[in-house]
Amino acid sequence: MMKRSRGDRDEAPAGTSNPTVQQHLYLIFDDCDLGYTIRELNLPSSLNSAAAAAAAAEQLPPPLISLEAQRSSPQFFTAVGTNILATHPREDGQDILPVIDVRSTGIRFAPGELYPRRPIFLPVGGDDGEIFALDMDAFKVLSMKPLSILTPWWPQHEDHEDDEISDDDGIGGWSWRDLPMPTSFFSRMDVTSYAVGPDGQTILVSTADATFAFDTVCNNKVWEKRADWSLPFSGRAYFVHEMGVFVGIPKDANAYGHLCFCRWLLLGADADGDEQHDVWFSKDNLSNKGSSESHVVGTSLVYFGESSRFCIVECVRNGDDEAVMKWLEERGWEGQDHITGEEEEEGCPLNARCCLTTVSLTFDTNGVLTTAAAETAVRCYKVPRRASFYMNPAAFWL
Repeated sequence: MMKRSRGDRDEAPAGTSNPTVQQHLYLIFDDCDLGYTIRELNLPSSLNSAAAAAAAAEQLPPPLISLEAQRSSPQFFTAVGTNILATHPREDGQDILPVIDVRSTGIRFAPGELYPRRPIFLPVGGDDGEIFALDMDAFKVLSMKPLSILTPWWPQHEDHEDDEISDDDGIGGWSWRDLPMPTSFFSRMDVTSYAVGPDGQTILVSTADATFAFDTVCNNKVWEKRADWSLPFSGRAYFVHEMGVFVGIPKDANAYGHLCFCRWLLLGADADGDEQHDVWFSKDNLSNKGSSESHVVGTSLVYFGESSRFCIVECVRNGDDEAVMKWLEERGWEGQDHITGEEEEEGCPLNARCCLTTVSLTFDTNGVLTTAAAETAVRCYKVPRRASFYMNPAAFWL
């Protein structure tokens, strides 16, 4: 279990977001006929009491922008800097993907060339860094640097007969680049958790019993086995430089509602030379599940990137899958994943709320890292009725 260190503190990697720019939480629901809405939310900065958290859920703010894309696929969204990328497969044959700037609400287009199936996205290097995508049969990277400093490109015509155009050229010299797959170690479906390491450049990926690393900067870009143990998280985790720990949603179902902490003792090894790690959980259960009849649709963790603050995004539905199926069958709507034009009924198993729990990390009186109860705030919103009721919304802090 980690305790407060009196030694030197790690510095955050270069290229992190500018903390002086006001940032917001962006939630993405598939609640329009042709795709998704992106909504901008201001999170509470002061404590909400338990009574406030249990109060009726608020209405979400109006959409900032709507986007046409394949529904029921929030896993195809990723974000970096002020940009949200929608990497959904397209049916119109165009090899492009939209990039939405949430500050200007402008849209530009990046090269498609991804063909995602079950992608894991990891931004590396700050606002103008790179997005790495690990999928079933590909591992690729896309630079987000301004186009003006990328390789120049122009169409080949009479004035440029002798110009050579690389096969890698995409939109204006902008393209996804293929990287070596980790096939000798694991497959995409083996992955249980992943993160960017303390150096800000190494991708860490865990399976059930091991952790592997990929250095995104080293010229010799190869996967290597890093440890004979797995990061204790479900999905993405974040390294907090101020505290020297990884933070994420616990893989252990019995610890649901708590945050999980893992300190990787990079400088220490046991008798066999294996690197040590220390795992523990926050003291407070932060779930807003409520009654036993409620069903958690999904939970994700969003890191603010500074001040050791996080937001837990938890989608809770009134009824479990069995109650939902029964309700749909009674109306002849079997097989649907959302409804349209239906008035909200009190007690309907489809009614859902999206709870946003903002927490800060702190050390308790014994010097053990945990969450600060006095700085925990909760806000709940009604999930749009037209949204897929089996999906947690995509969420980004930008």
